[in-house]
Amino acid sequence: MEHGAIKERLAFLSQEPDRLRGLRGQGLYDTLNGFGLNHSHYFRALGTNVNEYCAQEFGVDLNRITVERFFQSDPNAKWLFPDMVREAVLTGIQRKPKYPELIMRDEHINSTAFELPFVTEDADEEELRKVAEGGAIPESQITYGSRVVRLDKLGRGVLASYEVIRRMSVDMLRLHLQRIGERLGRNLDDRLVSVLANGDSSSGNTAPVVMNTATSGTWTYGDLVAGFMKLATEHYFTPTHLLANAATAQDILELGEFKEAALFDFAKTGNLPTPLGVKLVPLASQPAGKVTLLDAGYAAQKLTEQELLVESDKLIHQQWDRTYLTVVTDFAVVYDKARIVINSTWS
Repeated sequence: MEHGAIKERLAFLSQEPDRLRGLRGQGLYDTLNGFGLNHSHYFRALGTNVNEYCAQEFGVDLNRITVERFFQSDPNAKWLFPDMVREAVLTGIQRKPKYPELIMRDEHINSTAFELPFVTEDADEEELRKVAEGGAIPESQITYGSRVVRLDKLGRGVLASYEVIRRMSVDMLRLHLQRIGERLGRNLDDRLVSVLANGDSSSGNTAPVVMNTATSGTWTYGDLVAGFMKLATEHYFTPTHLLANAATAQDILELGEFKEAALFDFAKTGNLPTPLGVKLVPLASQPAGKVTLLDAGYAAQKLTEQELLVESDKLIHQQWDRTYLTVVTDFAVVYDKARIVINSTWS
């Protein structure tokens, strides 16, 4: 975002509360869209939230009122509804997915095709060397390559007639929308799992190093130790997370070296143990018979061209038949050697 646009946003949101509250309905809706803001930004600037705002401005309790009564409460109320839907879905997206802890950052970009710079490491060039008194210090160069990552639009439709929606309480509708958001979050988890296990959508070779277990179809403590050592002492990354599907995670937890500790804590609290000090993350989409060991601070990042978008015009006019929620985002490998896949199904 350009510096001037940021200043305009801040200037608008920094106005006196009474002046901000003077904007209502379509005027507020159009102004926020013009600045690239939404009602959540507006509520934060006022030090309130949507529930309190609706109680004060429209005299309604969102925890009890039906959707139909909400639209009938005040002519200005309908202009809040698209952001209420968006925030409910976002709450779900942010509630349960694992990907935020498995990436180094989420970068906002201005195109669906992004040229991702990456560092090509050369161990020989990066070594420190002895320097004689007064002698020239050897130099090493960080060289960059580039890869083009292409982002796809991801979406989900909410199919329901207004006849179905109108008698539902606003609070219950938001609960259902949060559940849809949770599923979208799982979809993003699935995509990151694929990128880490196979490589990203760029033109470069971003596939991980794959190690086989000592015996096909069998997991041993030594297999995990070997992967840990390779990532730590050959690739010089710090293992932080271990991704496995449910069956493989169970196999690992049943290993004698982990079983006692697993029973001591997992059986009582439900908190998963940390094999070799690494956080175990069960993910349904992780390929069967494979685990991905990674350094979450270096392995991948998220690229976002469009945040969650709802079809606002339809919602404002109570046209629910097909309302679509879309994002334009993907994950990209940053350091290809910051993760290792250990494979037990190699025969």
